[in-house]
Amino acid sequence: MKRLIVGAVLAVAGLAWLPSAAAQSAAIEQRLEKALRDLGFPDGKLPPLKPVFGNYVDAVQSGNQLFLSSAAPQRPDGQFVRGRVPDQVKVEDAMVAAKLACVRQVNRMKLVLGDLGKVKRIVFVRGKTLAEPGFTDHTRITDACSAFFVEVFGEAGKHARTSEGLGSAPFGVTFEVDVLVELN
Repeated sequence: MKRLIVGAVLAVAGLAWLPSAAAQSAAIEQRLEKALRDLGFPDGKLPPLKPVFGNYVDAVQSGNQLFLSSAAPQRPDGQFVRGRVPDQVKVEDAMVAAKLACVRQVNRMKLVLGDLGKVKRIVFVRGKTLAEPGFTDHTRITDACSAFFVEVFGEAGKHARTSEGLGSAPFGVTFEVDVLVELN
């Protein structure tokens, strides 16, 4: 009996250092607000989402996984970033576009989950860049998206990913990102 009690006390004490769910949510929200301000959202708040363009939904939760439809980059003024890299959009601007696409994905997560603290991990990201033939620096652009997720979610933002180049894209958007999220 004594051994059982000591084991229980050690288990509880070992968990005491873990941040509470509320503290984790607050930390994510603070990092998100800073990231949004850095991207030009003056109030540091997620913008209104544009409605879907067809017979699909932005997100589907299945068990502890959240599948997010592709998201395109939407500027703080509500306009989408369009154009092919690098002849119409510079690589550096495409990297910002990738972060803006991730903003839309975080916005979808928050809409579905209500609390970003419910995100256990960003599991997988597929970045798709509208590029002219011969362009080979897709990974650099997708990495800006990856950096955004790590900035907002910390270690839980690290994920597996792939980068692709597209010869054409819906509405001519510069970048799109698909995301798979594991939930607490």
